Amino acid sequence: MSSGSYFPPPVRAVAIPKPHGGGTRTLGIPAVADRVAQTVVARHPMRRVEPVFHPDSSGYRPGRSALDAVGKCRERCWKRDWVVEFDIAKFFDSVPWDLLVKAVEAHTDAVWLKLYVRRWLAAPLAMPDGSLLERERGTPQGAPVTPPTQWVTRA
Repeated sequence: MSSGSYFPPPVRAVAIPKPHGGGTRTLGIPAVADRVAQTVVARHPMRRVEPVFHPDSSGYRPGRSALDAVGKCRERCWKRDWVVEFDIAKFFDSVPWDLLVKAVEAHTDAVWLKLYVRRWLAAPLAMPDGSLLERERGTPQGAPVTPPTQWVTRA
């Protein structure tokens, strides 16, 4: 990995139905070798990134789960009479790559890591019909390096 010689293959696009009949969501399924490489890269900045995450944040963090988030919500429900919920529509489909790279650069000086993040962002999607879809923004959900939204919002 540190030599810079690894080039990711296209990411297999798989459409999965959204709950409640809301259409489909496209997941990006990387090759097995790519998943291994992405896991290596994702672990590298964790020591620097972990301290800047909000203590209540559970998404994409080691040792935390969706049930931890539910538990925190339940705890808060007993303290407040109101709830705020929001979802950034198509966030992962539309996030500009320069913001993702900027967020990564804020947490590492490893040139090889930034190189691979750029390559994974630019990897085309292999569509179910066999065609390749080139992308200019966004990142497919479903990969080990799909960014925590905290990286983008704190960059």
